[in-house]
Amino acid sequence: MKRFILLSAAALCFLFASCTSNGVKPTGDPEKDAKALMEYQTQKTKEMTDAFAHLKLSKAGEIGKEMEKVNKEFQDFYAKNTENKAKFDEIYGKLATEAAEGVVNDIKGWFGDEGEKAEEAVENAAEQVKEAVEEVAQ
Repeated sequence: MKRFILLSAAALCFLFASCTSNGVKPTGDPEKDAKALMEYQTQKTKEMTDAFAHLKLSKAGEIGKEMEKVNKEFQDFYAKNTENKAKFDEIYGKLATEAAEGVVNDIKGWFGDEGEKAEEAVENAAEQVKEAVEEVAQ
């Protein structure tokens, strides 16, 4: 009976520990870790965006703190595991770039030609200001 209680307690501790950071822990496999961290960050960013959308600022703050904790755990792990750090950084950097490009493409899709029109408007306004300054200077 005592053994059953100890095993149950150990299982609960393991479950609690894995739930506190959604089970995202560095494993030493740079490719697997980079993908897991990116997936975790993507999910948490969606949760944070949802929290902001519903004005749940304290929830968004909690998510941000949790993300910082997990990121630090990976940074600390790979600071000690220098043989795999470069590979982890390379893969994670590639994934982060792809994610950023996806966001940019999504934003372009939302606004369509509006982004280009806004750039043209800014350029035209800058040209008009330049011409006005030249006219005043003459």
